[in-house]
Amino acid sequence: MELRHLKSFLAVADQLNFRRAAAELNLTQPALSRQIAQLEAELGCGLFVRDRRGVALTAAGAHLYRRAGDLLDAVEALARETREAGGGVRGTLSIGYTEAAMSSFLPGLIRQLRQARPELDLRLRQEHSDQLAREVVQRKLDAAFASLPAGDPGLASTPVATEEIGVVLPEGHPQAGRREVALRMLAGEAFILFPYAANPRLHTDLMAACRSEGFAPRVVEEAGTRILAVNLVAAGLGVSFLGVHLAHLCGAGTVFRRLKAPRPVMQFHLVEPADFPHPALEVMKRFLKS
Repeated sequence: MELRHLKSFLAVADQLNFRRAAAELNLTQPALSRQIAQLEAELGCGLFVRDRRGVALTAAGAHLYRRAGDLLDAVEALARETREAGGGVRGTLSIGYTEAAMSSFLPGLIRQLRQARPELDLRLRQEHSDQLAREVVQRKLDAAFASLPAGDPGLASTPVATEEIGVVLPEGHPQAGRREVALRMLAGEAFILFPYAANPRLHTDLMAACRSEGFAPRVVEEAGTRILAVNLVAAGLGVSFLGVHLAHLCGAGTVFRRLKAPRPVMQFHLVEPADFPHPALEVMKRFLKS
């Protein structure tokens, strides 16, 4: 059953006049009659009674008339929604993120996207950066905000934000009274770090920064989350690094201090497929630029 045949049928059923229906559809009357005949042949029943008094619907025609309008409305709605999905207005957008990204710029960006695209079904997933990249390659995620650039040729990455790294010290630490702490003054301290897999790039950069100041950090604990690292510092197990956006996590027993220049920074990247990226990502990129 072709949609054009249904549209022609509805026009005739509305007008109960082939001439007026043909004019409405911008068809010749013979062409319209052929379409109705083809539809009747396909369905195996007559849809109209034609006599000297005019045109009337048969029982089958009346049944089709009651259902065809809803069907065409549904088809038009489906076409509209599909176009909107192609433009990033609706559909599903799966975004992966690291704990650090969600603790920094990402909440505001998500809020902007939800306001601009309320029909978009946004699904979020937290993971380490390397796992996020794998899931984007596998198309399990449409994109991810990770802490390392894409290393796969099938991925594209765009730097989107940076965050300065500071240090968490226990209260009473000799450096706690300073506004900024020189990294070399932490030589010999016990360090609480995040696992390498959580952020390979930042882990490597922090180790290199320490070595450039003449020491290798003595790591005594690995903390899976930032709040755990802060709590371990409060317990007196050592010192830790923390992004400035998370300085508010430092409560009783700890203090946050900036590091003296040159300061380590954490970079965030939007990682997406190199081919056929999700159209809604263009909206996010515009927000990031603004």
